[in-house]
Amino acid sequence: MFKTPILLITFNRPDHERRVLTEILKQEPQSLYVCQDGAREGNENDRIKCQEVRDVVNELTSAYKANHEHFTLHTLYQSKNLGCGPGPQAGITWFFENVEQGIIMEDDCLPHPDFFGYCEELLNRYKDNPQVQFINSTLYHNRWKCDGSYGFSHYMVTGAWAAWRSTWQGFDLDLHDMDAWKFRKQVLRLTKNRAEANWWYFIVKAIQADESKKSYWDYQMQIHLFKNNALTIHPAVNLISNIGFDPEGTHTTWNDGRGDKSVFPILPLVHPQNIEVNTQMDANCFAKRQSRGWLIDTLSFIKRLLKNKRAISD
Repeated sequence: MFKTPILLITFNRPDHERRVLTEILKQEPQSLYVCQDGAREGNENDRIKCQEVRDVVNELTSAYKANHEHFTLHTLYQSKNLGCGPGPQAGITWFFENVEQGIIMEDDCLPHPDFFGYCEELLNRYKDNPQVQFINSTLYHNRWKCDGSYGFSHYMVTGAWAAWRSTWQGFDLDLHDMDAWKFRKQVLRLTKNRAEANWWYFIVKAIQADESKKSYWDYQMQIHLFKNNALTIHPAVNLISNIGFDPEGTHTTWNDGRGDKSVFPILPLVHPQNIEVNTQMDANCFAKRQSRGWLIDTLSFIKRLLKNKRAISD
C-alpha cells in the first residue's frame, strides 16, 4: 500500500471529488484524511452539495476498504462554514497534528499517477534538510528548466503539494505580528528584485488591513516560506491538471489558461547534483503574477479587501 498520508480538501463539488478521489484510491493509500468546510449559512444548495460530497467519500472509501482491510479513513467535517482561508487552514493544521509528512490535495486537482511517487520520494529524500520545505507539482507555464527531474525555487504553487509538519509550524493567516518593512527587506535579499520586494510588502499590508473573515490562504503560505528563507521544489513537467476553472469555482470561475493543463510522467526521478535556485525561472514566476490570470486574481483580491474595509468602517 502507498504509505505516505494524503489529505483531501473538499467542499461542495461532488463530481470533482469523485474524479480526484478515484485517482487517489488507485494508488492504494494506507491512510486518507478528508476535511470539508461546512455549508454557508442559508445556502440550501451548499447543504445538498456538501452532503453529496460526503456520500461520495463514503461510497468510494467503503468499496475500497472492502479489499484493503488495513486502510484508515480520517474525516474532519465542519458544521459551520469557515471560509476559503480558515477552512483549509483548519484542515491542514489537523492533518499535521497527526502526521509528520504528507501530501495535500484540493478536490479540483487531477493528478498524473507519477505525482504520488514523486512526492513520496522527495519527502523522504529531503526530510532532514531544513532548507527545503515545500514540494510543488503544478506548472502553469512551460516546463521548469533544470538539469534533473526537478529544480529549486523560492516560489510555491498550492493546489496539490507535499510538505512536512515543520513546514506548517508558525503559519499565520492574519500576519498581525509581521513587520512588513522588515519582510520587504528579506524578500529583496532573496530575490534581488526591488519591484518584487515592493509588491510583497503591499500584499502583507493589504492582508493586515483585512479585518474580516479571510477567503484566501495561499498568499500567506508564500509569505510564510519567504519568511523562513525556504526553498521549494518544482517538477520539470506538470503533474496536476486543475479541473476547477469553471462556474462552480469560488475564485476560478472561468479558464484563464491555467485550467485543464496536460500532465506528464516524471518517474524515475533524476536528482540534481546541487541545490541551487533558478533565478530566471523565479523571475518568470513573479512575472506570471503580474500578467493576465495572476493580475486578474490580484485585482480581485485587492477589490475584496477594499470592499471589506469599507463595510467595517460603515
